Amino acid sequence: MFYFLSKTLTFLIMPMGLLTLALLFAIFTKNRARQRKALITAVVLLFVTANGFITNELLLWWELPPATLPARSKPRVGVVLTGGLMKTDKRLHNRLHLSDQADRVGQALQLYKTGQIQKILISGGIGGILKREVQDEGQLARQFLIIAGIPAQDILLENRSVNTHQNARFSAPLLRQRFRGYDVVLITSAWHMRRAVGCFQKQQIAVIPYPAAMMASEREFAPNHVVFFSEKALMEFFWLLHEGVGYATYWLMGYL
Repeated sequence: MFYFLSKTLTFLIMPMGLLTLALLFAIFTKNRARQRKALITAVVLLFVTANGFITNELLLWWELPPATLPARSKPRVGVVLTGGLMKTDKRLHNRLHLSDQADRVGQALQLYKTGQIQKILISGGIGGILKREVQDEGQLARQFLIIAGIPAQDILLENRSVNTHQNARFSAPLLRQRFRGYDVVLITSAWHMRRAVGCFQKQQIAVIPYPAAMMASEREFAPNHVVFFSEKALMEFFWLLHEGVGYATYWLMGYL
């Protein structure tokens, strides 16, 4: 039940949902004063959520910055969290297709190839609310890394978890049993890193955060960035608000 609610309720308070409600109210209300207030609300919502400067400032505050691993004193295992790594549509059966968060697995590949991690643990099973029959994203990510040249014996898969709390819960025993004495490098998207670190710390697993798939960029004061609306900014605001709600929910549930 928690998994279902966590994947659905946040969509009810997302920018496009609120914007749609305000516009529908303006269309159907017969009160001119309320109609005007609804239209003003819609414009303010659009300006705040689709403004590249505002969204980027929020991302600069929320995302963990790019990381550089310190000099290695012990072997390291990179823990890659699934979620948007691979396209799992059954129609795409003849080859692997990377998805929008594939930089997570790309960073793990780079760290392994440069000798900064020696093992990889991919954490995540079959996601989705309705399409539970889709292919296992973790297994597809493992196949990708093997094709890229990483030996199969260096890649371990934890494929039971369906959310960040379970990523940490089910990975913790594997890390204690299979990787005792290893430093743990946690690899997930920068906007998701705070919640992920909190979940692993709750399981008494110390991690080195290694953010991937950065959305924030350098501060920019160009007129088109500060004044005008952007579909890209609207999408980034969606993920930022979605993650903020998720973080607050996890805190209330005691997962952090």
